[in-house]
Order: sequence, then C-alpha cells, then structure tokens
Amino acid sequence: MNDLRRLASAFAVMLYSMLILIPIGLATQRLILVTGPNPYDWTKSLSENYISQNVLEFTLVQAVSSTLLTIIISLPIAWSLGRHRWPFESLIRTVLTLPFVIPSIIAAMGILTIVGPYGLDIRTNENTWWWTLIISHAWFNMALIIRFCEPLLSKLDPALEEQLRLLPHGRTRASRLKNLWVPLLLPSVVAAACMTFVFSFTSFALVRWITVRDNTLESVMAEVSSSAGIQGYMEPTSDIVMGASLIQFTILLTSLWLTSVIQRDRKAILPQARPEHVRKPNSRGWLVIVPALIFAVLPLISVVIGSFRIRDLGESGGGFRWGTDGWNQAYHGSFSFAPMSEAILNSLGYATITILVALPLGYALATTINDLEKRSPNLARLLDVFTMLPFALSAAMVGLGVLLGIIKLDVSSAYQFWALPSLAHIMLTTPFVVRIMLPAIRSLDNSYDENARVLGMGEFSRFVKIKIPLLKGSIIISSIFVIAMSLGEFGASFIVAKNSDWTTLPLLIDAWRAKPMKDPLSAPASNAVATVLMLITMGLFMFAERFRNNRDGGMF
Repeated sequence: MNDLRRLASAFAVMLYSMLILIPIGLATQRLILVTGPNPYDWTKSLSENYISQNVLEFTLVQAVSSTLLTIIISLPIAWSLGRHRWPFESLIRTVLTLPFVIPSIIAAMGILTIVGPYGLDIRTNENTWWWTLIISHAWFNMALIIRFCEPLLSKLDPALEEQLRLLPHGRTRASRLKNLWVPLLLPSVVAAACMTFVFSFTSFALVRWITVRDNTLESVMAEVSSSAGIQGYMEPTSDIVMGASLIQFTILLTSLWLTSVIQRDRKAILPQARPEHVRKPNSRGWLVIVPALIFAVLPLISVVIGSFRIRDLGESGGGFRWGTDGWNQAYHGSFSFAPMSEAILNSLGYATITILVALPLGYALATTINDLEKRSPNLARLLDVFTMLPFALSAAMVGLGVLLGIIKLDVSSAYQFWALPSLAHIMLTTPFVVRIMLPAIRSLDNSYDENARVLGMGEFSRFVKIKIPLLKGSIIISSIFVIAMSLGEFGASFIVAKNSDWTTLPLLIDAWRAKPMKDPLSAPASNAVATVLMLITMGLFMFAERFRNNRDGGMF
C-alpha cells in the first residue's frame, strides 16, 4: 500500500471515528452530568418511572416472539424457492424481498390501514394489537430468512439426499431432517434469526403506530429525547435514556457478535446442483408461494387504497367515500404541515449529502479492511467490528447522539443548520456500504492491478479504469441502498428534527397520521405521502436488483 493509499485510509478511519464517537461521546458526557456515573441507577430507573415500566420485558418478549414467528413463516417459503424451479423466479424473489426494503413507516401505515379504524378496526383489543405487532415484524423480516436460507438450498445437489436414503440414518424423513437438513440449515437460520431479533428489538415505527400503550427501549428513548440531557429539567428522563441505551447497546452488540461468529460457519462449500437436478414446482409449493406473495404485497396495496378512502363525517358518521382529497391535502399542505413537495426536496437533499459522504467513506473503509487483512488480520477484524458499531447503537441512539451531542452544545446556530439530519443518516448508512463493498473488493483479481502498474498506470488511473468497472454492480447497489435508507429513515430523524422545521417524507407521514382522527383527511393524506415514498423506494430497489447476485445468500 503506497503512501497515498495509507493517507486515504488513515483519513477515512479518522473521519468515521469522528462521525461516530464525537456525537455519541458528547451526548454521553452531557447525560452523565445530569444522571451521575452510576450504571445501576440508570437501569434501575427503567422500572421506577411510569414511562418505562415493563419496557425491557416488552421489548425482549416481542422481539423473541417476532423472531420465532418469522422463522415459522419464512422457512417453508425459503424451502419452496430453493428446492423447486419457478416461472418468473426473479420477480417472485423480488416481491418477497420488498417488505424488508420498504421503509418501516410505510409498513406501519399499510398494516394500520388494514387493522385500524379505517380497516378491520381490531386494534383496540389488547391481544389483537399484540399479535398484529408480531405479525408485522414477521412480515417486515421474512426476507432475511429467505435471503439467508434459499440460496443455500438451491445450491445443494439433490443427489446427496438420495444417497442418504440408502443409509440407515437416512431412511425416514425425520432421520434425514435430523442428519442432513438441520445441520445444514441451522447456521443460516440462526444468523438470520439474530438479525431478525436485532431489527425487531430496535423497531420504532411499527411499535409507535401499532401498539396502543406499550413501548420498546427504542420508542421510549425517542419519546423522552427532547427533555433528556438538561440539568434541572425532568432529570429522570436522562436516567431512562442512559439505562435504555446501556441495555440496548449490550444486547445488540452481543447479537451482532453472535451473528458474525455464526456467519463464519456458513462459508462451507456445498456441492452445486446441476439445472436438470432441480425439481419442478408442485402443488404443495404453490400452496406456500401464492399465500406468501399475497402476504408480502397486501400491506403495500392497502397504503395505496387507503390514500383514496376518505371517512364520511355525515349523519351516519360510519361510512366511507372515494376521492383524491387526501392527495390534494398532502400536496398543498396546511397551516400545520408542509406541502409534500417540500418534504420530497428535503429528503432528496439529505439523501444527496448522505451518499456523497457515505459511499466514498464506506469504500475507503472496506478497502482499508481488505488491505489490513493481508498484513495485520487482528487489526483488520478490529476495524471491521468498529465499522459495525452503528448497528449496535440503533437509529434512536444515533439520533440521540446527534441531538444531545451537537444540537444541545449551546451553539446557537446548530439547530438552524438544515443539513444536520444528514449526519445521522451518514452514521447509519456507512456500515451498510462497508458490508456491501467489502466482499466485492475481496473478490477482485489483483493481477489486473499489477499488470496496469507494470504498464505505468498511476493509482488514480487504475482506480478509474480498472476498479470502478469491476466494482460497478456493488457501487450501484451501495448507492441505491444509501439513497433508499436516507429517504426512508425515520427513527433518528424523528429525534433530531421533530421539534424543527426540517420535514422529510417519513416525518410528514408520521405528522399526518398523528393528527386527530376527527379530521377525515389525516389518514388518506398520510397514505398519499407513504405511497409516494413507497413508489420511489420500490423503483430504486427494482433497479438495484438488476445488479444483485441472487445466489449470494445473505442480508444484502
């Protein structure tokens, strides 16, 4: 690695460290000034304050329940996709992946439209909304199980199972399940389950809009964020934030570490199935895939339908009519809410800033990790873990870091800085760029670079003419992923910008939905904005799928 690359790597690591550590460090320092440096008091405050009572229990139970239900629903789908050949297979896989790439605020609006007052009106029952939340998390995360398990099933030569039938420990279906499929699938299932647990544990939008009273650690931090870190003002909220952050960080970091360990067990090379060995779909397969497709698209369709369905406040007060009033209201805005065009421009602006920083920064970090793996593997692993730190922080914790660490530093101009939400977006998206770019960089054939070096090409010329073309697919996927994440980011933006004039599409959706139900246009207006965000996100994802290797097997 020449001096220029060393300098670029050092700058990338330093910049990333500043982006992560400075806001979080300043926020922690400010909170400790209020709470004192006693972790026991932080965690104890969660059970003593009425705002956060039973919040840890609820967070854990719903996350575990959501993970188990996701596995139950998704494994048969992954099996059917992996063991059978399907017409329009790529389209099927794309549709089943849509719930995971759609912003969570859209998922919340779609499901709320189905079960809320404008739909089945079953959310008021405590048992019903509990199961609605669990099913919502299963809907949102089922693509993880499919992405992790389906490629592995598709690669296994069916001859192995046929050979196992001839052996004593493979004569029955139960014995083949025990001796072949469980050992084969368990690492992938557990890795996907860990990630499902992480996303369910940190769920905010779905919890905020589907549950009636209960909070998770993530949502309670978001609710009390505006009053935290201020000496002499509602000081117990600072204890809640510190206790929730400490517990959440510990659990998430453990889950991510476990995922990393398990992922190494998934690298075994499996016999490749020849096309003629792949079985054709059967009736039982269709009985799994068709309901799965309906399950995947139903909340998305409900968002579109809900944007045209307006509650009739006439004499009966219980009917509905169809119209575009919600779209007109969302487009023009109101005295309280900005027009949709302003939210779109803000969201696109934040996404532009985010990609201009996150993409080159993520690429530089991935390149640095790859270079260090050849010279100092331990240092490479340390940097790799460090780049994943925002995964363990969660969106609410990142938002709190920006809010308390930057905005509340008694800097008069900080809260007026329009681009400030982009800082949270950069912190959240850069690790995803690293995760996407690193495998692609590792797979590069160094002979191309060496030959170009012999021919006298400089570092920049080799980068432009060799590396960019070879990494084109990963660069495009990373870029689109960053844009889509920034456009749909809700948790951190809710904390940073909720008391400001910085309106984004997710924040506008939330604001319209939070308007009192006596306004018949509140729900259709929120669904109209959600439809626009959904169409943008889906378009980006559909384009990215053209460059994705569907047989990689993994989260991305």
